[in-house]
Amino acid sequence: MKFILPILFLFAGLTACTPADQTAEQAPEKDTEETAERIVSLSGTLTELLYDLGFEDQLVGVDVTSTYPPAVNTVPKLGHVNKLNVEALLELRPTLIFVDADRSETPALITLTAAGIKVVAVPSEPTLDNAARAAKVLGKHLQLSAEKVADYAAGIKIDSEVLAETLAGTVGDKPRVLFIYARGAKQLMVAGADTEAAAMIELAGGQNAITSFTDFKPLTPEALVEAAPEVILMFESGLKSLDGKAGLANVPGIGQTPAFKNDRIVAMDGHYLLGFGPRAARAANDLAQALYPVQTK
Repeated sequence: MKFILPILFLFAGLTACTPADQTAEQAPEKDTEETAERIVSLSGTLTELLYDLGFEDQLVGVDVTSTYPPAVNTVPKLGHVNKLNVEALLELRPTLIFVDADRSETPALITLTAAGIKVVAVPSEPTLDNAARAAKVLGKHLQLSAEKVADYAAGIKIDSEVLAETLAGTVGDKPRVLFIYARGAKQLMVAGADTEAAAMIELAGGQNAITSFTDFKPLTPEALVEAAPEVILMFESGLKSLDGKAGLANVPGIGQTPAFKNDRIVAMDGHYLLGFGPRAARAANDLAQALYPVQTK
């Protein structure tokens, strides 16, 4: 915590600065602007939610996982929540920071709280109604009416009902799906139980191909043989990092899987697939249609 005092002084200096040439006529307009929260979002899911709820004009900074909607690309990026550029963040003079609860205890965020900035930890779970529950938390801190929050949740429920209709039309055994996280050929991990990937696979009507361990572990040929996946699921960026399906074929053991032999490789946008944000049910529906292509067309 050695860097707390310098940051506190920086924050004090930034908040004390006002334009020297401000006129009396301009003051009321400035006061109005200052009543609005200056929001920093350190979660791609929460950023998307803030746009959906109409708070994009109050968003002054975001983390690198905030990639949707495309308009967010014009908002200053502050790094990853675990490696925040604290000085750049303070220069934005935020009054409110939203972050996923499981990432809220980093040294940087503890420091920012000590600097007097309100940090709100928003609970997050890999469920279809995660965004609806998060909207209630955001609404509480942004004076959003209960009616608007309820209307928003109702819209999300409609997407879940569409997913339910899709799954009701499927028959047969649930396909075994293996999620592979890739950042080039030298960093390949597979998702076990109790992961966001396993949750999404199950929501889409599949079964996670690996149940012998939790969390993520390095991909091995032995694991591939044991998993015998009928479908391989990846982020689009991950498949691209391997130079596509041709590069994936060079990974030891992949070529022997039923998924590869039958050309059942599914790639989706990472945030869309595992963000569990406002579009979670749509992502699950898209995945369901990929898992049951003949039945859902």
